[in-house]
Amino acid sequence: MRIRQLMRQPEFHIFVFCLLFMLFNWPFLAISAKSGLMSVFSYLFVAWAILILLLFLMQRTLRGTASGEEGDNEGGR
Repeated sequence: MRIRQLMRQPEFHIFVFCLLFMLFNWPFLAISAKSGLMSVFSYLFVAWAILILLLFLMQRTLRGTASGEEGDNEGGR
């Protein structure tokens, strides 16, 4: 329940944007490049999977808010 509330906050969206921006930026890619090309591909694959997972979870929580699934009794039913 607390995770859903967290994912609805605009500040969390900004945090996710900044985190993912840093993950795909030069310093982190350069660190993984020192280990070899396969390491870079693995790093990008994991970072991309984290991006997709976070966006999916945020979409699910926002969709529940927009359709009125939580907190709306629809006339006491």
